[in-house]
Amino acid sequence: MKIQIDIKAADFEELWINSMEWKNNDWQKQPGRFSPSPIFSWAFVYWFDNYAALKMAEGFISSLSKNYATHLDQNTGDWVILTNYASPCHLRKSVRKKVSA
Repeated sequence: MKIQIDIKAADFEELWINSMEWKNNDWQKQPGRFSPSPIFSWAFVYWFDNYAALKMAEGFISSLSKNYATHLDQNTGDWVILTNYASPCHLRKSVRKKVSA
């Protein structure tokens, strides 16, 4: 069975419990933390505390034709998505950095 759900960027923001820039944040110093072992060139990481939210987020990112990888954070027990998709909160941070520079 396939279910179609309309998810917008603002809805995506409500699915994850934490996010941050992934690239250049020294995650490679914790290679055993994630399963399977991740690639460290992705731009962002998003944490999900339940599988349903993870699957909806995967569908949303896929609908944007963006690549992603799913991993388990063994320290927190949460699922993570690594991607180059910048959610609205990261876009706002990027604009603030440019304005203050």
